[in-house]
Amino acid sequence: MMESFSQRTVEGLKGYTLFRLALPPFQTFLDINVSKEVDKDRMVIVQAANLLQSGTRPDSEHVAALLQGAREIDQAFMREAAMFPIDIQIQYQDLEHYRQQRIELLLQTSYRILSQWQGVCSFRAAVNEIYNAAQFRDLLHNVLRLYAMETHMLSRSVHIPHLLSMARNAVTQTITNVMEQEAEVLAKSLAHTVYRRSG
Repeated sequence: MMESFSQRTVEGLKGYTLFRLALPPFQTFLDINVSKEVDKDRMVIVQAANLLQSGTRPDSEHVAALLQGAREIDQAFMREAAMFPIDIQIQYQDLEHYRQQRIELLLQTSYRILSQWQGVCSFRAAVNEIYNAAQFRDLLHNVLRLYAMETHMLSRSVHIPHLLSMARNAVTQTITNVMEQEAEVLAKSLAHTVYRRSG
């Protein structure tokens, strides 16, 4: 889902001249960024599976541990991003409000779906037992929306050349707008796929 979201965002940004000119390095940067988000999501889902196996329900302590794990993944990301002509100093006080919400939502959702999956034959069947199509669409949209907001806040941590600093707000808002548009479209598409095949 995250990789598809990234690809859709890049395609949407191609409609803007600034991004068409800067797309090759930007796309490489975005690919690295999305890779770290996939790693974080995997970490959350694995934690949900481990908790289910041990008979423990997710709580705030698990979320706090996952937030710390996400910071460690960020550090690896910044080492990879060092190849780009930008300086990133992540301001966690700006973005962790959205990151915590996303981790909590993904942890609780994963735990619930995995619990339901034990009694049915497939992921789609498990989802269909818990949510209707509109609820699942809204859930996916919320996960992607929170990621878009986190990315928006992350942009404040990127130090760019002075000549480009005047355009920062416009560029950031453009990226956020495209991400929000694509989040809605992708959530609808994924929910349609799940419920069309499970019905």
